[in-house]
Amino acid sequence: MTSRKHTFSCTLLIVVFSATALCGQTGKQSAPARQESLPTLSAQEIFKRVSPSVVVVESLDAGGKVAEFGSGVVIAPDEIITNRHVIEDGVSFGVEHNGKKWPAKLIRVDPDHDLAELSVASLNAPAVSVLDSSKLAIGETVYAIGSPEGLELTISEGLISGLREFDKGRVIQTSAAISPGSSGGGLFDAEGRLVGITTFYLKEGQSLNFALPAEWILALTEQSTGAFGTSQGTSEFAELLWFEFGYAAFKAGKYEVAATAYKKAIQLEPEDEAAWFELGIAYDTLGEQEKAVSAYQEALRIKPEDELAWRELGSAYSSLGDGARAASAYQEAVRIKPDDGDAWLFLGVVYDNLGQEGKALKAFEAALRVKPDDETAWDNFGRILVKVGRYQNAVDLLRQVVNVEPTYERLWIILGSAYVGLGEYGKAVAAGEQAVKLKPGDAFAWYSLGLAYKADGQHSEVIKAYERLKTLDSKLADKFFREEVLP
Repeated sequence: MTSRKHTFSCTLLIVVFSATALCGQTGKQSAPARQESLPTLSAQEIFKRVSPSVVVVESLDAGGKVAEFGSGVVIAPDEIITNRHVIEDGVSFGVEHNGKKWPAKLIRVDPDHDLAELSVASLNAPAVSVLDSSKLAIGETVYAIGSPEGLELTISEGLISGLREFDKGRVIQTSAAISPGSSGGGLFDAEGRLVGITTFYLKEGQSLNFALPAEWILALTEQSTGAFGTSQGTSEFAELLWFEFGYAAFKAGKYEVAATAYKKAIQLEPEDEAAWFELGIAYDTLGEQEKAVSAYQEALRIKPEDELAWRELGSAYSSLGDGARAASAYQEAVRIKPDDGDAWLFLGVVYDNLGQEGKALKAFEAALRVKPDDETAWDNFGRILVKVGRYQNAVDLLRQVVNVEPTYERLWIILGSAYVGLGEYGKAVAAGEQAVKLKPGDAFAWYSLGLAYKADGQHSEVIKAYERLKTLDSKLADKFFREEVLP
């Protein structure tokens, strides 16, 4: 597996690692957790209060030269938390604070969560208060403070924009912008308590930043001194971060970035069904349906009874024009979840496109049993009834619906077509006029009304319908003129 540093040090990522209440740790005096409500501070007050607890961390090579800069946060007297990847390639370590430098000793590493703890004798910097992640809420204001590339401290303000359960804690997403090279700095709440250790960012959009739960710092006390090691947890956490980046990038409309992130997650955990599924969604959105099909198929290989994956696979096949495979996928979806009205509706549309009207009617009936108020389902059901010549059935059913919900404009159009089929042209005109009254700008409604006028022998009204059509849809108007006005 690629090393954690190489995995995370790409230009796509910034991760924020959160810290926890440290009371009760063995062998040191811990900073007490402060859960009581404190006065909300301004950004200037936050910086003044906590910046003395943020330091520069130097990872030194065999020649004593700085191989990598990072930041760190004082969590207890003379003890600092930073990122594992900041110091993992170093031979020795140092800390800079208020213009002075101290040698640092690595005392603990959490190989699962990119956390490392350093001891700095006589540092005499104040320890921060920390906050358990269970006390956090989406929408809270937070501040990121770090020392990018060993330079002066910087501060940025943002919100907690997401919380994700993982490994007995919650990964935190924040919109607080992070400066490149400030790995190991602190993320603080509006009361000056530590809730994160800044690490990486998504270059394309700085709202995509993350944090680890503070509780995980406690696990450092159980690790051997200086033991970097590797573990499955490291891979699992890296996979989670890539998955979360993909999700956040997709929400931000960065679909290619999302697809790349999901593929990174899959490289780390090939059997992650959710990552395959979301990769399929990303490909589908990008219009790459063949790739989407492959991704959904992988998701279903791992989890054959995933109804949503079958449904999305059906959608991808439909976009590719493969109706037979689309129908098979939707059939699996409704087998797994018979009350999925949307899947039944999509199945009905596919059957209709395949010319299998009988199966389409049954699928739309099933959709309506689940979603009796679904206008689209009634629209399709009525349309198929008219298509197969069951005009009276269409009238009987659609009249009941529009009597209860008269604003369903599409149903009035189909009702008009059914009346034309029955030879009841006056009623067809009345239904068509109701449709255009509800939606005067609907070209298809005017087209259908024009057909009703023609069937009823109202030639002057046919011309008026044509003139209105020209203002709404010139192509549809030309079709109406050729097929209905000229003859």
